[in-house]
Amino acid sequence: MSARKVPLTTRKYVKQITNKSEAKDNNATMKNRVPLVLAGLLNLVAWSVVFVVTVSLKCERGHNNTEATRIRNNKSESAALPVIIASNAANIDHSATSTSAAVENTVDEPSYLQWDPSTPPNIPDDWKFTRPRFCKNTANFRYDNATHSNQTIIVYHHMQHNAGTRLWSSARKFVPCALRSCWQKYKHCMVSYDEKVEANHLRNNFKKYGVQYHSYELMLPPRFSLPFVSEEARRGLFFTTIVRDPFKRLLTSVRRHNYTEIADKEESPFWIDLQTGNQGPYAGDNLNARWLSGAQERLSNDHVNIAKCRLQLFDLVIADKLYEYAKKVICPLNNWKGDQYCNDKIKRREHQSKPDPLNETDPVLIGAWIERLRPSFEIYDYARILSWKQMEERGVQDLPVLSEVPSYMETFARYTNLEVTDSHLKKIRRVSVKNEGYFQPPVEFCDGMKRYWTSNPDVVPNVIGIGTISRGDFVLHSDNT
Repeated sequence: MSARKVPLTTRKYVKQITNKSEAKDNNATMKNRVPLVLAGLLNLVAWSVVFVVTVSLKCERGHNNTEATRIRNNKSESAALPVIIASNAANIDHSATSTSAAVENTVDEPSYLQWDPSTPPNIPDDWKFTRPRFCKNTANFRYDNATHSNQTIIVYHHMQHNAGTRLWSSARKFVPCALRSCWQKYKHCMVSYDEKVEANHLRNNFKKYGVQYHSYELMLPPRFSLPFVSEEARRGLFFTTIVRDPFKRLLTSVRRHNYTEIADKEESPFWIDLQTGNQGPYAGDNLNARWLSGAQERLSNDHVNIAKCRLQLFDLVIADKLYEYAKKVICPLNNWKGDQYCNDKIKRREHQSKPDPLNETDPVLIGAWIERLRPSFEIYDYARILSWKQMEERGVQDLPVLSEVPSYMETFARYTNLEVTDSHLKKIRRVSVKNEGYFQPPVEFCDGMKRYWTSNPDVVPNVIGIGTISRGDFVLHSDNT
């Protein structure tokens, strides 16, 4: 379905916001409040555009202060493990319709670990592995211990609109079964918070059904361990993910949805600033940051740190601009050869996106959204460093030079004709392997998260997304796994 042109000019959005407010409330005060708030936001961002150089200096100083503060906070919040209420967790029968165990939210745990719902889902009576229609070869698959025990199972975290389908379409040509998205309701994945139980389930799916490529396409609860932490759980598994420029990801979301209809305006990323409460897992606002951290409402520094701690655990982080080079790591894992993906040729030309729907949009509104996406930009810059470093360590040659300009500034320059010079980079931290320590999360915080991730009970996670048991109140994609 082709997307209609999205009305994105500041004037139209102010008018839409005003009309929407008038329709909801006849009170004169409520009529004026929303446009005034938005106007104030736009004026504030306009000043940031004018004084971009001085803002860069303030960002550097502010980041240093925030870093020291959050390290102190993280030490105190991460000191204790959560209070987990579980009854005979090790003996839970996942085929039952309900369990007596739950990963409970408690007042004693850090707020960034909160997850709703915290109780297990209602397990169907007939919960069993269902072969997806894309895996036609599994009927004839026979696990051979001499051959397959030395092969690797690829576990991919698929954040929406991050080129995950592109990677899956290549992987499916080399394996007996590749899941574009592993469905919980078909017992493909998400069977337990306990990483060892979850890992054994993935390995059994390979032995019984030939599933050699698992794709988790959903927002991960803060406590859910992915990638797995312990050596026992990670055995025979290779964890990877693609992290895309957050603003380009947002543009893809805008193109894919029709936000001109009244019924769809509530879901538009450009209305989110006017909303409060749970946005749902597929909102365009900072999706990468939310899916990596499990932030269901407001994002905090702690959520950004959770996302970065997860990234550290991936065997290979694939930054979007290094996608072509990733095949030099992935293809040799199981000796994949041939096909367009696993040939020796590297396409050095960056993938061309479709026309930009924001070309005629007021730069001030775009500036507001760049600032809104700063958590995802920070995570993306760290992912770029990890990706380049991991590929170099694995022997990938002729890697392109890593851009040292922070991604939010590159995006800002693209829409405002700002020329980023050395004078800017003297006032802000360059994105480079040399500066990795500045972008990485506090060690104490990640150690605390690893303790959470390795101490979970054997309880079925209650998640909302494609193919989950608890579907939620949004429209799912078609049942194509």
